[in-house]
Amino acid sequence: MSREGHTPLSYRPDIDGLRAVAVLSVVAYHIDEAYVPGGYTGVDIFFVISGYLITSIIRRDLLSGTFSLSDFYRRRLLRIGPAYFAVTVATMLAGSAILLPADMRSLAVSALWSAFSLPNVYFWLHLDASYFAASSNQVPLLHLWSLGVEEQFYLVWPITLLLLGRWIGWQKAMLLAVGAAAVASFILAQYAAVSHPSFAYYMLPTRAGELLAGALLALRSVEASNATRSRLANESVGLAGVILIGAGLFGLDGESIFPGLNALYPCAGAVLLLHSGASRSSIFNTALRAPPLVYVGLISYSLYLWHWPILALMRYSTTTLSPSAKLAGAAAMLALATLSYRWIEQPFRRKRSTIATGGRALAFYAVCTIAICAVGAGMFGLSHAREERMVMRHETELRDLGQRMQAALEYEYNCQRASYDPALAVGDRCVIGASRASGDSRVPAVLIGDSNAAHYIGVLGAIAESHRFSFRNLSVSSCPPIFGGGDKYGKPTDREGCSFFRNEMREQTQRYQYVFLGAQWSFHSRVPGFKRDLERTIRELTKAGSHVVILGQVPRFPAFNQNCEFKRVGNPDLNCEASVGGRVPHINRYLASLAGKYSRVDYLDLTHVICPAGKCSPYLHGRPVYYNAGHLSMAGSWELGRELVDGGLPTEDVFQAMSRPAPSR
Repeated sequence: MSREGHTPLSYRPDIDGLRAVAVLSVVAYHIDEAYVPGGYTGVDIFFVISGYLITSIIRRDLLSGTFSLSDFYRRRLLRIGPAYFAVTVATMLAGSAILLPADMRSLAVSALWSAFSLPNVYFWLHLDASYFAASSNQVPLLHLWSLGVEEQFYLVWPITLLLLGRWIGWQKAMLLAVGAAAVASFILAQYAAVSHPSFAYYMLPTRAGELLAGALLALRSVEASNATRSRLANESVGLAGVILIGAGLFGLDGESIFPGLNALYPCAGAVLLLHSGASRSSIFNTALRAPPLVYVGLISYSLYLWHWPILALMRYSTTTLSPSAKLAGAAAMLALATLSYRWIEQPFRRKRSTIATGGRALAFYAVCTIAICAVGAGMFGLSHAREERMVMRHETELRDLGQRMQAALEYEYNCQRASYDPALAVGDRCVIGASRASGDSRVPAVLIGDSNAAHYIGVLGAIAESHRFSFRNLSVSSCPPIFGGGDKYGKPTDREGCSFFRNEMREQTQRYQYVFLGAQWSFHSRVPGFKRDLERTIRELTKAGSHVVILGQVPRFPAFNQNCEFKRVGNPDLNCEASVGGRVPHINRYLASLAGKYSRVDYLDLTHVICPAGKCSPYLHGRPVYYNAGHLSMAGSWELGRELVDGGLPTEDVFQAMSRPAPSR
């Protein structure tokens, strides 16, 4: 994040200390989310600081009659640009030696958008944030989105302040206008975080409120207001700021709705600490002026720029980060940040810089942009050449691996959809098994649920082939097989469609003698009343005469790296299985116990196949059977099913019964 330099405004070392808290939180979170679960809110603290300092400078210059738009943009460019461009080019050069061809091209495109201050727009439009998306922690320039937000704010904010100052003056009307804009931004962010999460996270309209929170503080002239405040009141303000920032850092996590109202924790906390520190009487701001924190604050911009590419490329190159790798990465970040601050940031910020005019600054920007475009073009050419060589040398191996790693969603006979299509409930397109005859009279079973049900198709297909029965599969992404319970299940944007699917399944299941229920149970169990709704669903099915089989959730492997398998094609010594530990969802214990409560309910999972002797692995006999951290590939699903059949089924009698034709219902 950018940091305003030492201007004629009185220097406040506590602000550098607050920057240190922000950047260290972000870095710790990106190294390991368990360290600081809400560490990503450090970015929001940066936004508040930037809004405060930039507005203070613009306000001062406007009121004194010395403000110049060209000078403002020149100083912003020299503050942000040099290190920004250096990191972008360095990351591309490092990526050209590490990344697979397709990922090299993506990096080059993201760098080009970043050169024009649009990285946040690029990642909003092009970063795959879907349910089956690869991990974003291996995208080398993803962190530049926040710089894009700031740069776009810097582009429009001085003009906005200039116009507001002329139209309505610098009194209460100004505060009301800016305050209303900030409130509107937070409300929009809260709405968009649910309905359009990528837009909410990356774009200026939903982040502007955080910058405007700092701007409001600057417009209030807090230095003057603090002079008459009592020591106790000032300490209380500082304490409240610390509590709110702590609530954001340790009370939020990656599953929290963000930004929006949750962003008020770090933003309000930062505002209060800045407010209390203006009089320099708060013990909390005294702590922030500690020399180690101030130093980290001084290099915070370079540290933020360098930390993410280092971590992303390290993760890309291995399956997981060991403790020693994390320490080495942290050391590299600090070293590069220190060098960048000393040899890039400081020289360009000195008054004797040769880039002293707006025209020369624009020329410098143009040269840097051309350099990025040139390196990016080189990466494109290199990636295509490398891709051709890989295909020529390993065509069969790459083709087979590509088929093996495909998600269940890619297969025609998987009738998983984003929204339910009633036409899939008839005919034999969605029927799997040994007796795929037309009509439903020969299909005794149905598999329903979300994508975690769909990736069981191969498992159940292998069992069906062995026991000579067939089943129909019907699933809707993120929608659990639970009847009733209102519109509270599924993703917020798809709850209406999810309710329609669940109501349809309530009718459809009456046609089947056996019903398989599969879902990402651990996710849906967060919904209030989940256990009650699931048990009511099971009672309803068994009362109607169906035999229910609950499918356990498969173990999850957060460190599983699909790209590693493709990289291993050209580097056989790479061990993709190393340190890829997994964990069995706790919800499976409840599901197994639930099945034991009913005479016509069984439980089936893959834990003993995926985790033999208690050691879980996304590999079976040295071959990957997962698509991503929590989903089986379709090929892996079939292989696990055959392994399950060969090892003996714990519910053998149920599947033998399915081989008999189902009576009409």
